[in-house]
Amino acid sequence: MNLPPRFVLAPEAGIFVLRSNDAHSAPHQQWGTALLFGLEGEVTVRHARGSARGRIVVVPGDVPHVTESRGPLASVVLDVDRHRATFRELARCQPFSLESSNALGLMVGLMARGEGEFVRGAEQIAAGLLPLGPAPVGDGRIARLLDLLEGDEALPLSVHAARLKLSTGHVSTLFHARVGIPLRRWLLWRRLVRALPLLRAGGLAETAAASGFSDQAHLTRTCVRFAGYTPRHLANALASNG
Repeated sequence: MNLPPRFVLAPEAGIFVLRSNDAHSAPHQQWGTALLFGLEGEVTVRHARGSARGRIVVVPGDVPHVTESRGPLASVVLDVDRHRATFRELARCQPFSLESSNALGLMVGLMARGEGEFVRGAEQIAAGLLPLGPAPVGDGRIARLLDLLEGDEALPLSVHAARLKLSTGHVSTLFHARVGIPLRRWLLWRRLVRALPLLRAGGLAETAAASGFSDQAHLTRTCVRFAGYTPRHLANALASNG
């Protein structure tokens, strides 16, 4: 199987699918659960406590790791903000391998499908392996803050804190405890998610500006930190979708 790299996005559904031939990512920790499918051989995930190897490897959200594959790889990332149930199910887990010849066969068959089928099929395969969908954050104030940030992320935190009748320090502490990630890093992730559909190899500076990054270098650092690849790499994969 020698297909061009491909990057298909469905941010509203919280699904991102990247297909690549051979992979060696930079160290990263995505804010989402990753399901990695070695389409012709094993994929290896190296992390602080060891490694996981198999044809299907699950990487829980926010676990620092490196992905390696000597053959074609399909990566399905489930955004925590749309699939918190998955994140909760795997809390405190390290990367691990799964055995499912059925899921693997379905993923191999999905590789040449059209964009809509590609995303829907990946979501169905993921749903057969892990629980998908939302889950409560467990604190009404933080749930309201998430809604406020979804509506106007650009407002200073002090404004949102005042609406919640809390100090900014208290809000930050509660957010980290209930959501599972520091607020500042969560905001960077949301900014990156907003940038992904806009990525163009020849227009990364414009994408950075339109998505709220200070410059192209800031976008690049954030993309590598969360995705393990540069924006240019993902932009090229996006361009191959057509």
